[in-house]
Amino acid sequence: MEDKGQISIMIADDHNLGRQAFADFLESNCEEVKVIGQAANGQELLELVKRKKPDIVILDLEMPVLNGHQTLAILKKRYQKVKTIIFSTHYNEFFISELMIAGACGYLSKSCMAEEMFETINKVYHEGFYFNNSVSKQVVTTLIDDKKLQFLVSEKILSEREIEVLQQICNEKQGKEIADALQISENTVQYHKKNIYNKTQADSLVGLVKYAIRTGIVMP
Repeated sequence: MEDKGQISIMIADDHNLGRQAFADFLESNCEEVKVIGQAANGQELLELVKRKKPDIVILDLEMPVLNGHQTLAILKKRYQKVKTIIFSTHYNEFFISELMIAGACGYLSKSCMAEEMFETINKVYHEGFYFNNSVSKQVVTTLIDDKKLQFLVSEKILSEREIEVLQQICNEKQGKEIADALQISENTVQYHKKNIYNKTQADSLVGLVKYAIRTGIVMP
C-alpha cells in the first residue's frame, strides 16, 4: 500500500493501449488508487509482484506466455496477501465459481460501469472479497446443485501443467507435439491427459473442449 493511503494496483492485460488507458482512467478518476505496475502477460506480472507487492492485481485471462488461470494459481500459492480481481468478457456461473475456488477475490466484466469498478476495488481491498449481486446469484445457483458442487471441490481443479496440456489438446495438438511444446516426455503427456479426463469427467475430445470453453481455459 502506498504512503498516502492509496490502494496499490497492478494490471495484467496483453492489449497495451487498452491496459494503459485503463490505468490512466483509474488514477484520474479515483484518488484512492495508485497503479504501480503493468504487465502484458502472467510471467511479467509475477516478476513485478515479487518486487513491489501490490494490494490488488487486476488480471485478464487471455494472455500469452502465462495466462490468467495459471497466473491466478501461482498468485494464490506464493502471494496470499495479494488480492486478485478477474477482468474478463466471459461470464457464466460455472466460470465464476471455478475462479472463486481458484482464489479470485472479485470479478469485473470489461463492459462494467465505472461505479461498479471502483466499488469492487474498494470492497476487495477493505473486505477481502466482493462479487456483485448478479454474480452472487449465479454462483449460489451453481453451488446449490449437488452435482456441480461435487464437481467443483478442490481436488477436481486442474493443475497448471494439466491446463497447459488441455490447451494444447484444444489446439488440435497430438502427443509428440504437446511434448515438444511443453518440453516434457510423451509418457508425461499421456499421464496428464488421463488425469484431465478423470477430473473433468469427459468421455471424449469434444467433452474436453466443451469443459475448456465453459471454464474459460480456452476461448471459443
